[in-house]
Amino acid sequence: MISAPRSREIKRIFFACAVCGSETDAVPKTQRAASKKCRKCFGKKKDRRPRELNELSGAEWARYSKSVETYPDTRSAKQKTHGACFPKNLARQQIEMFTKRGDLVLDPFVGVGTTLDAARELGRNGVGMELNAGFAKIARRDLRLNRKNGSTLKVIKGDARNMLSHVDPDSVDFVLTSPPYATLLKSVKGNFAYKWREHSSLNPVSNPKPYSAHPQDLGNMTYEDFVPALESVMRNCFAVLRAECYAVWVVKDFRDLRHQIPYVNFHGNIIELAERAGFFLWDIRIFDQTKFRPLVCLGFPSRNFYLNIGHSFILTFKKL
Repeated sequence: MISAPRSREIKRIFFACAVCGSETDAVPKTQRAASKKCRKCFGKKKDRRPRELNELSGAEWARYSKSVETYPDTRSAKQKTHGACFPKNLARQQIEMFTKRGDLVLDPFVGVGTTLDAARELGRNGVGMELNAGFAKIARRDLRLNRKNGSTLKVIKGDARNMLSHVDPDSVDFVLTSPPYATLLKSVKGNFAYKWREHSSLNPVSNPKPYSAHPQDLGNMTYEDFVPALESVMRNCFAVLRAECYAVWVVKDFRDLRHQIPYVNFHGNIIELAERAGFFLWDIRIFDQTKFRPLVCLGFPSRNFYLNIGHSFILTFKKL
């Protein structure tokens, strides 16, 4: 017969708290026993440990560490002109987690400037690259109109594959971006929720328009050409990032049913490209967008049943 393990009584000392005078107890030879403080007063001391990565408190650090997150899908007028921006509060959270004031944030596909807007508000420096002249103009306009915190912010009109001509190696503290999606925007037809509207009260949502007609735009390439082009950008990001720093890519898997491709494992391809460039996959967060996306009836009534892809992946990589 196996007997239950015997519990060992832990000895305690009893004393009056040196701060508030209340009666309390503690285990001998602990810091609280040595300081003669009750649990409440002992917990009030300021954490003076140096912040190595960011300026978050322990409570903020824990609150930001959820592996599934929902961000309010409120879009500014300029974000609507782009059509595929991530929310600014997503950018703010990522920048707060992985940088300190004065650090340099890079977005190689800056679009209309959401990443740089968040960097400016948080007192970080920023540099963005954008091939579309119209988007670059919008991003620059807002940065000129909203200068504050002494931040240095720059939008470079150009191809991210030429990044090393504009950004020095080992000079960036954090990369945050969302890449284009090859010819996806040209493959999707009509409006989201345009089917079976009699079963839903949701209004149709217009699909994002192609970013440009530029032949070097990654959004105009076939997926076969797009992947190696994106690998070039990933390698540039690795080159300009400092050691022990992070890169975050916000990506979404998609379908190309027009070409009989039921599922494109885009986030898996991004991870592969990042690891080939030298990054380590550090974390994956699910960006839950189901509250803000209408359901579309896909495949009905055939044998093809498709899920609505109502989430993105926030992929975190680290350069060791």
